[in-house]
Amino acid sequence: MVKTKKVGIIGHFGGRENLQDGQTVKTQILYKELKTATDWRFLCVDTYYKSKNPIKLLWKTFCCAVSCKDVIVLLSGNGMKLYFPLLYLLTKLKKTRVYHDVIGGNLSEYVERYPKFKKYLSSFKVNWVETKKMKTALKEQGVSNAEVLPNFKRLNILPIEDCSEYTQEPFKFCTFSRVMKEKGIEDAALTVERINTEQGRRVCELDIYGKVDPSYAIKFDEFMKGRTDAVKYKGSVPFDKSVEVISEYYALLFPTCWRGEGFAGTVVDAFSAALPVIATDWNANAEIIQNGTNGIIYPSKEHKDLYSAVRWATENADKMNEMKPECIKTAKKYRPEKYIKKIVEFIDKI
Repeated sequence: MVKTKKVGIIGHFGGRENLQDGQTVKTQILYKELKTATDWRFLCVDTYYKSKNPIKLLWKTFCCAVSCKDVIVLLSGNGMKLYFPLLYLLTKLKKTRVYHDVIGGNLSEYVERYPKFKKYLSSFKVNWVETKKMKTALKEQGVSNAEVLPNFKRLNILPIEDCSEYTQEPFKFCTFSRVMKEKGIEDAALTVERINTEQGRRVCELDIYGKVDPSYAIKFDEFMKGRTDAVKYKGSVPFDKSVEVISEYYALLFPTCWRGEGFAGTVVDAFSAALPVIATDWNANAEIIQNGTNGIIYPSKEHKDLYSAVRWATENADKMNEMKPECIKTAKKYRPEKYIKKIVEFIDKI
């Protein structure tokens, strides 16, 4: 009788909390999709317990190392520093096959900061990175086993016939990410208020969605106290409810300058809801968002900043509405089926 393959997954599952950050969501999605697509047995190691219950994490890690020949890892910066040396030893001593599904977009910076990372990454069977830019950056640093595996989500993509066309004010914008200054939340709010003040009427509104980063909570509360009622905080939404919640908006604002930004899942959410994305030319945003086709990238020849881009969007509803079918077309590229198939075939082949 053929034994079912046993695969370890080391990543941030979030314990019993309902966390909606990109790392947790990506880890949970990968596990659920692999569980659906295969008959593999999984041993999950939740790095959430690093500070909550380190003994539990240590025991789970030990069990994974002993019983799993194939291990998929999804790690943050601290997680990499903790697990990479151990995983490297396992590849050498136990011939463990490690598959690294990269979180975020700054892995090359870690390689530069910690030279041993090059040795660790090269010992893995593959490093699945989210963008072509990251693959190129790693190759330049001598890590040649990187392959592009973009962010994907199983979402109910909005049918084109259900798309809402905006033709009049106020134009409703939203943000849908972790709430922190580096994600451009303040810039988005102040831009909306500036346009309204200059025009002497409510031209646009902004609803902010997402979990507030603990380190930003006090400042965010103070910031929101000074806002007009055109800017509102709407709380956190489960990732699988994103399309349902944001499909009635005009566009998604993504003025991020967060250092760890990779292929942001919020872009997939927006495209699935037929929302053009107005985003910074930051990290790999321009690799995913085509300026003038399914969104607006700034600074660019047409738009020097967020204010210019949002102002243009409120004055060109016809062109913004023309982007909606392209958004849906792009969203279909990031359905999970073909990427899960790629992962399964790669691991089975090894």
